[in-house]
Amino acid sequence: MKQKFNKRLLIPVIFLTAALSIWALNLLGIADNIFKNTPANGAENGTADPASANADAASDSNSDSSYMNGWDAANTDASPVYCVGSVSKVYATAAVMQLVDAGKVELDSPVTKYLPNFRMADKRYKDITVRMLMDHTSGIMGTTLKGDFLLSGADTYRHDNLLEFLSIQRLKADPGAYASYCNDGFDLLELIVEEVTGMTYTDYIQENLALKTGGTDTCTGMTALKEKNLVPGFSAGNIHYENEAVMCLGAGGVYATALDLANFGSGFFAGNEAILSENSKNEMAVRSSSDEYRDDSGLGWDFVNMSQYEAAGVKFWGKGGDVMLNHAFLGVASEENISIAVLSNGGSSSYNGALAMEILNVILTDRGIEIKEAEQPEIKVTDEIPAEYNEYAGMYSSGDLGNGGAVVNIISFPDNKYMHVTTVTPFYADESDFMLTEDGTFVELAYKIENGNLSEARVAKNPVVLKFVKDENGKIYFAIDYQEKKVGIGTFTRKEYVGEKLEANPISDEVKSNWQAISGKDFMLYNDLASSRWYDAPKATVYTMDGVDGYLYYNMSGFPRLLKIVDSTTAVAFQSIPSSANRDLIDIKLVKNENGLMLTTSTGLNCIPADSIPVLTTDMKTVELKTMEASWYRIGDDMSEYDMVAERPENSAIYVYNKYGEEVYTTHMVDASEKIPLPKDGYIVFLGKTGDSINIR
Repeated sequence: MKQKFNKRLLIPVIFLTAALSIWALNLLGIADNIFKNTPANGAENGTADPASANADAASDSNSDSSYMNGWDAANTDASPVYCVGSVSKVYATAAVMQLVDAGKVELDSPVTKYLPNFRMADKRYKDITVRMLMDHTSGIMGTTLKGDFLLSGADTYRHDNLLEFLSIQRLKADPGAYASYCNDGFDLLELIVEEVTGMTYTDYIQENLALKTGGTDTCTGMTALKEKNLVPGFSAGNIHYENEAVMCLGAGGVYATALDLANFGSGFFAGNEAILSENSKNEMAVRSSSDEYRDDSGLGWDFVNMSQYEAAGVKFWGKGGDVMLNHAFLGVASEENISIAVLSNGGSSSYNGALAMEILNVILTDRGIEIKEAEQPEIKVTDEIPAEYNEYAGMYSSGDLGNGGAVVNIISFPDNKYMHVTTVTPFYADESDFMLTEDGTFVELAYKIENGNLSEARVAKNPVVLKFVKDENGKIYFAIDYQEKKVGIGTFTRKEYVGEKLEANPISDEVKSNWQAISGKDFMLYNDLASSRWYDAPKATVYTMDGVDGYLYYNMSGFPRLLKIVDSTTAVAFQSIPSSANRDLIDIKLVKNENGLMLTTSTGLNCIPADSIPVLTTDMKTVELKTMEASWYRIGDDMSEYDMVAERPENSAIYVYNKYGEEVYTTHMVDASEKIPLPKDGYIVFLGKTGDSINIR
């Protein structure tokens, strides 16, 4: 049945800017429980004066605002302010493109022209251009984590030290080789804006992007915590945390209401030059690669073409964003003059994006434009695999065929009848089978083949389709094409290179023994700010895996990576997968200093061995604090019978974890109890500044 929008509610007469509420989404029949705390705003046809358009926008507030718990619900004109996460990258790109329009920056000039102090421990850094920062092709490893997510207050530490952090990093690829998601590149754009204009980045985007598109509540992590309408932060367990100041401003630190964000999107409408020239908007909409399995990012945008919209003649650009507590999506149909923003403090940007596209599809249908999902082609399989495929057998470093994470996939071709895949991590092993199709790809089967019997083999309902590719250098990769339909939400797709065949990496018995000695041992985060959100999940662990010689599995804060062993103390990222499956790579090194053994990382976060942590005793009365040096203690049997009370200064924090390293208490929880639990065999860490101390009893 064709659904029509309530024009009076959603589209004001003059400039057709609209604010969609949860009520409206229920009216459309496309809201799910997951979106019950998700305001969504859309802007349509905003081609005139943006300030006037904003003033004439209609809005409808969700009447149930109790979940806000601190948001000024009594102010009926107020809208909650969220961190828009990586949608901030569109702001950073637009800011620099304004400087391109003004003739102050050249897209294809080296970054060093604008940041003369930019250095890296890799001479290729001189070839990185401004454009490469925008389309993720710079070759920079990915994300420097130190000082980026802070609770209870802003701090310029990351901003002030980013160039120093990067100066000791190498590149993962030649600049321009391929696109792979890179947060640090957009923080460099932030610095370029400041260097060229002499303004703070926060002031620049407020004056030149937000206000010019009618945004009155847009800010950054530098000032967000002063916003009385900042949406509060809750964990998945519904624990209320202090608000988060995201300090990687260019990559993820913009804050806005949904209406501000949608109005910012209207700045990309065809014919609207409130913030950018048509040439700059068109530059941003150029896909970084023509290879269908590489990223389809433009400049700042996650994608600039989607097959179902292109088939209908609709240009649609989108960008998602996720930080610890907030999630965002901005979608712009530039020639249709539609901008949709969906913000939430739960779920993920993928869900927000699916919702935004459902809204878009309803609007387009109302205008007589039908969007059709690509039909699944008929799949014909064969049980005869030519011998030429045998070179693809072996071990691969990859995400686990569509679900993310770092795993080893062991691929074989039993009797050249079908493909068998064993997925291995230090924690589990899984198996799946595929059959060759007539077009040379492999399609996932619903069940494993038993005893080589193919008579009952059938294709899975939502199969992973896998394709092998050998590049000009002889490297072998595999790509996947995968779709999953979620009822009431939409269809999620993944089409990218995700696996790379492992090369043999022989190591000596001594080197192997040294890594095996620390395999499975926990290390704890040691050197971030007291307000760092990374202390929520501070544990890092290294694992060796039987049968995967020369490589190891590294996991910190739930972000696993497979690393190549170099020697007894060093393991490095090695992958060259030409897509964002190769994002956020990391090198690690074991270093001995006056404090003992330390695990150092290229992301800037360093850790100490958990088994070297001293025991907290009842005779301790004072803990002396040090800036960037965590004071860790293990909770022994005698202490586990007690609760603890602490007197602490401002800008300090205490975290408590169970024996598995899982957080059970932090002073960053709103209304945290004065009685601090001490779980048996758990850990407690005290954080603060040099010269301060915490008194405990």
